[in-house]
Amino acid sequence: FIMMSSLGSKRNIKIFSLALAGVFILSIGGMALMSMGDVANAAPNSDIGVVDQQEVLQNNQAVALQYQQKLQQTADSMKKVFDTKSAKMTDAEKQKLYNDMSQQFTEKRAAIEKDMQGQIESAAKAVASKKGLSLVVEKSAVVYGGVDITKDVSDAMTQQAAKASSAKK
Repeated sequence: FIMMSSLGSKRNIKIFSLALAGVFILSIGGMALMSMGDVANAAPNSDIGVVDQQEVLQNNQAVALQYQQKLQQTADSMKKVFDTKSAKMTDAEKQKLYNDMSQQFTEKRAAIEKDMQGQIESAAKAVASKKGLSLVVEKSAVVYGGVDITKDVSDAMTQQAAKASSAKK
């Protein structure tokens, strides 16, 4: 009865409610940690791979150089076409042609980038298959976990480039 009368004041009810809420939150947090298991050893057993595509490109200068060469060739050929077509045009016609060709260049650049991206994805798929990974994501999108396969993908791309260059000879 004495406890009930001391709980009667609003201040005491608020303190009791906060204490009860604190205990509830701590117990939920504890249950969440327990259900996660051994967090320290979770990553090595993951079936998710992560790859840093920028690092792959940095480690495979041949692919990056090939990309730059294709872009340069595209730009050079489009410049020749522009110079030829625009020789007898008015400024307004030249501007329209320039705008049209800029759009075409953007589309061609996207296709070249897509091809390069396809090479990285192909290498990542091959590595993922060998390692039994069910999913590979960009490393920058991952906060924690996953198996880093960046070096393996980079090595696979180097092998692909070596096979491609020996096939051309």
